Amino acid sequence: MFRTSLTFYLCVCSVLAKTQSLQHPIIWATIEEREDILDLTEEYDWANQIVNEVQEIVNGKVKVHLEDPAPILREIPKISKDDNIRELQVTTVHEHTRVLTLASYAALLYYLSEEESYAQFAADILWYYAEELAERSPHTTSICGNSFYDARTSYAQFAIAYDFIYNFLKRPKASVFSASKNSRVAYDHSTMQKAVLNMVGNVLQEYGHADKHGKFISNHPILTAPGALLGVLCVEDDAERERLFNLFWEKGTAHQNSFKHTILPMFGRQGIWPESTSYSFMPYVTMILNIIDRLKPELNVMKDNMHILEGNFLFDNLRMPDRRFVTYGDSHRDKDGTETLYRYTLHLSIRRGFKDYERRAKQALRQSYDAKGGYRSNVEIKTFGNFAPFTKLLWGIPIPEKIEGEIDFQKPTVIIEHAGVALQRNYVEENNKLFGLCGIIGGAHYVHSHVSGISMELYGAEYVMAPQAGLPSTVAQRRIPLHEHYFRLYAGNNTVIVNGASRGRDQGSWKQRANVWQNTVVNIAAEPQHLEEPKNENFSFATQLLNDEVNNAVQQRTLSVVRTSPHTAYYFDLFRSRSLQENKFHDYIYHNLGENMVIKAAGGEEIELYSTDRYNNDIGDQVRSPGWKFFENTETTKATNEGVKVRYHLKHDDRYMHQFIPGGVLREYTQALAPASRDVRNGYTEQKTQVLAIRQTGEAWDRPYISIFEPSTNEQSSVKLVEPLYSGASIVGAKVISQVDEREIVDFIICLEKSDLVYELPELNLRFQGRFGIARLITQKNDIKTELYMGEGESFVMGEVRAD
Repeated sequence: MFRTSLTFYLCVCSVLAKTQSLQHPIIWATIEEREDILDLTEEYDWANQIVNEVQEIVNGKVKVHLEDPAPILREIPKISKDDNIRELQVTTVHEHTRVLTLASYAALLYYLSEEESYAQFAADILWYYAEELAERSPHTTSICGNSFYDARTSYAQFAIAYDFIYNFLKRPKASVFSASKNSRVAYDHSTMQKAVLNMVGNVLQEYGHADKHGKFISNHPILTAPGALLGVLCVEDDAERERLFNLFWEKGTAHQNSFKHTILPMFGRQGIWPESTSYSFMPYVTMILNIIDRLKPELNVMKDNMHILEGNFLFDNLRMPDRRFVTYGDSHRDKDGTETLYRYTLHLSIRRGFKDYERRAKQALRQSYDAKGGYRSNVEIKTFGNFAPFTKLLWGIPIPEKIEGEIDFQKPTVIIEHAGVALQRNYVEENNKLFGLCGIIGGAHYVHSHVSGISMELYGAEYVMAPQAGLPSTVAQRRIPLHEHYFRLYAGNNTVIVNGASRGRDQGSWKQRANVWQNTVVNIAAEPQHLEEPKNENFSFATQLLNDEVNNAVQQRTLSVVRTSPHTAYYFDLFRSRSLQENKFHDYIYHNLGENMVIKAAGGEEIELYSTDRYNNDIGDQVRSPGWKFFENTETTKATNEGVKVRYHLKHDDRYMHQFIPGGVLREYTQALAPASRDVRNGYTEQKTQVLAIRQTGEAWDRPYISIFEPSTNEQSSVKLVEPLYSGASIVGAKVISQVDEREIVDFIICLEKSDLVYELPELNLRFQGRFGIARLITQKNDIKTELYMGEGESFVMGEVRAD
């Protein structure tokens, strides 16, 4: 298939070499690589499938074009006069992108087949744009009317198409169809080059402000980087191309920041882009590093950036048992860039001889294919991206059906440093989607962050039972009060609000007038450590600390996953909080999916509720913090120091979340309805979310909030009773009694604020020195078994049993 001679290409290239040093194509593949790529299409079905899918998209259009060039050009909407249209007002970006992607796909087929009808189709489309854009300046150049969208979409596809058909256009007597003249005209290379320079200039925007190296930026210059770099590589003049490349790579501008000195330094030691989950993938970074490293090996761009390859493997560790992603900040659960990251990593690693990364990328890709039921080519035309056929085919590497070894992406603890997030999970071999648990706690300021203190998200029984706020489906919805005044704030998350006034700061916030700046939550303890093996497959924990300078408070939260059988497990959540000024009251906010919730006393009797308007207020700042005015149907109990249990019912398939709060502290419990949660399944995006708000007068440090959460398919929980553990007057943990089959399991969960403190329980001859430990007693048919887990500590003794 497509097997022809390279004579034409080589002859043209030999002529071009006299006038310029860069030979085309160059972006995705060279002429010399064509034979190897054709071998792939003949030997592997997946490669041939990609070609077939591209042909299915393009061939019908090309066939019509052979008879009449006008129809495809009539599909192009009017080119905008400049780039001043606001993002939400752009209406033609998809139509322009679709047509130019058709050109780039046709140009790919020309590269593979040398069939000139493909090249002519692409050339006529490019000429439509070049004829008009060449008459402009960079400042007034645009396609859809927005420089951010153009650089992310049309400009890159234009450059790819031009790169592949460059030699076709440079032939003597080459012609293109002019829409303005409604006839074929001689191709004018200077016009095309002027259009390319204008598009590159519109992305780089030298006419704007200078870059400030090392400053904190958003992801925008990464998203626009392909539109800039690929266009630069199409500039014919060597000196100007090098100048523009230097501007892109070294100097930068305020609009297209220096890739080397502003973008790359933002990657921390973990090697991931420091934003919310689905924004962090940023595969363009590895793609661009690979392109530059191929073209300019003398720069040795990977010397100081190997941690980015390492970071490419971190995201698969953030999947819940249903393979969707955890969320923190503005994020979507189903946005998955892992395979693209692995493909870029693999191609770069093979080319550079990074054997370890080559091995791991192949393993990760095989695991991904197997999890999804096989390889999927997914060639289509979208508004953004459209690099799939180039990545998958031209940089495609065969992956064996069976590969030695695999990567364990299910370690109990994962720490995401820039987001202040600690993940805890406990997975099982059989039906992990139903019986596995996974939760996160944390918070921080970063681009696309929310202000939430130490927030929490919990998965169980095939649902994200207690979801974080996430991101709405459209850009416009990000700017409505529901998002800005609720989901982005404390009350839209699972957290603790201090004195009814917890808020973020406007100064330093990634978004103006959003008040989302907060201090970064830090991990101060965990067992196992980040991506390490656990001491005990039934237990793990992580403790996060927030020194909150905005609200003048300090908070500490511990999340532990405790398994009692292959089918039963629960979360232990302990939240300490205190104001460094006056401790008026604290509110523990918890959201759970479901049609209803029932609050009962520990003994089983329902607690009477009374209507209240206590959450119908805000502190008067510009975002109406803390955001709880969106709570509806608020009803509260009288103050009680008895234990409380709450059951949330998801009626769709009879799933439950059982929550137990031990007694010992005088509290009021308010149930309410909140706006529907995002990125959840089975219709719950259309239903109000259940909310529990627990108000406690005074501090919540020596009297911390403790909740036991057990997701279940059963109306009755395996957890039967939860009681507080005291050290003097301070609550330091909980006694949790579970009934699992014929076994009674009693867990004494000890959670101290520091690692050098001591807890003693004389009646059990128990002595623990450390931060976190669990003593388990299992009783079955009068046989008692003792198990000790020392998550972090110096010593743990109960009777004659000692922990390692």
